[in-house]
Amino acid sequence: MLNRMKRVAAGLLTAVFLFNIAPVAGVNNVAQVEAAKLVTKGKVNSSILNIRTRKSTKAKKITTLKRGAKVTLLSNNSKWVAVKVKGKVGYTQGKYITIANGATASATTMSKGQSVVNYAKRFLGNPYRWGGTSLTHGADCSGFVMSVYRHFGKSLPHSSYAQRNVGRRVRSLSKAKPGDIICYSGHVAIYMGNNRVIHASNPRDGIKITKGAAYRSIVTIRRIF
Repeated sequence: MLNRMKRVAAGLLTAVFLFNIAPVAGVNNVAQVEAAKLVTKGKVNSSILNIRTRKSTKAKKITTLKRGAKVTLLSNNSKWVAVKVKGKVGYTQGKYITIANGATASATTMSKGQSVVNYAKRFLGNPYRWGGTSLTHGADCSGFVMSVYRHFGKSLPHSSYAQRNVGRRVRSLSKAKPGDIICYSGHVAIYMGNNRVIHASNPRDGIKITKGAAYRSIVTIRRIF
């Protein structure tokens, strides 16, 4: 029994190391889950800013930051956001954090579609492989889209033709939003916004970004979220 308890403890420590989450007394499981998904960087815009264990001004303080201090923003919402700073994870009010475009974190709620795009971008430059579904070792166009969406709990077919029928139809490219699936004849890509797509292009280029979403004739556009 003692040896079994030691093995369990060792496994828990390994999990903490792999996710790069520093255990903080009082930080709830929601914050730890959010810590696994990097969103963006931000800077404190108030004279002092308290990072707390929960979404409450009455919660215990983890640390206090000064104006200009850098934080990793792990979630966005209308008021409270999860952040990681100096290896610790906690919560603070988003209006006191400014991100790269000059907006505050509280005013920058990230859509699910944008989260899909951000996740897909992690695999830029990885190889194309006919029939593949691995985001790291090789995927074809529909395998790439399928595997990206699988990360978000969505089950899509491994076929560019079949993916023409998933989700809801978007009437035109002008109505497309980040995360929408752009279906071409024999090919499929993920729309990034700003007239760009990310896709497993071909064996030469691998997973890449293409400027000009209509670089080939569009058959249909599908929205999953």
